[in-house]
Amino acid sequence: MAELRKLSWRARMKRRFLFHLEYSIVMMMKCFDVGLRAMGPIFVCFAITLISGVIWTWFTYILHKISDEGTWLRYFHLAIAFTLIFNVLYNYIATVLTPPGFPTDEYEDPPVDIEARTAEAVQFHIDGFGRWCKKCRKAKPPRTHHCSICRRCVLKMDHHCPWVAQCVGFRNYRTFFLFMFWLWVGCIYVLMTMAPSFLLHFRVRRHNQEQSAVVFSCILAFSVSLAVGFLLSWHFYLILTGQTTIEWYNNRMRSAEAKKAGMVYHNPWDLGYHENLSAVLGSKYCQNNPLLWFLPTLSSPLGDGCAFPHRYTRRLAG
Repeated sequence: MAELRKLSWRARMKRRFLFHLEYSIVMMMKCFDVGLRAMGPIFVCFAITLISGVIWTWFTYILHKISDEGTWLRYFHLAIAFTLIFNVLYNYIATVLTPPGFPTDEYEDPPVDIEARTAEAVQFHIDGFGRWCKKCRKAKPPRTHHCSICRRCVLKMDHHCPWVAQCVGFRNYRTFFLFMFWLWVGCIYVLMTMAPSFLLHFRVRRHNQEQSAVVFSCILAFSVSLAVGFLLSWHFYLILTGQTTIEWYNNRMRSAEAKKAGMVYHNPWDLGYHENLSAVLGSKYCQNNPLLWFLPTLSSPLGDGCAFPHRYTRRLAG
């Protein structure tokens, strides 16, 4: 009897400990979400400050050295510099100011076909994600996910980025990707043009404002080029394969489950390389022209963010 009481006491203590542990983790996650949301504007200001600092260093200490080599070369580098600066700042500001897209209150989930009206079809979209958001308590379009930091559902959500102080989703994913592309190109250009001045620092040990600014800018450009280069490659792969970051995790899990069952899982949103690229980088005026995909545009992305073509509808149409 005493042993049973002892076991019962231990079980109660274990349950109580696990309850408090789970509660503490949940509260920590909520505090982290609130903190990250509050820190968003600080991250944005910090990013703009770093970019502006590198631009100031280049115009103050590097441009006049290029000018000594000839006037035509000066204008050539000025054209490159202004092109890079405009594209970096335009795409960054556009990503920060453009909402990722949210489901409207009027959105209603389209009815499921009678032949496909199974319990799974009614509750889940074709990619396996739920049709209903428990936190927002309303229907959720395909490829839409709830962000715990923004506290709302986001159309074609990829991830929440603290450097833009909001989610990256359907309406600002193009400018986010182009910002990374032009920022990476800009970092490579900074390293190429500042390399002679950077190497001079190690040959002639002069500690002045110019050398400090050049060394700092080169180290920053090198670090950012590595980080952004990896992230850019990752998102280029996601675009090519018709996925978001969230969908990649889901597709990986469902592919493993299908493999165990002796089957092959196909991403329903993968329409082929060209159509996948066009769906993200294209817009109303440059959908089928790859030469215009990397240029800034004021037009909206293709579609409404609530309905997307998938490989099965294309197969039926064919």
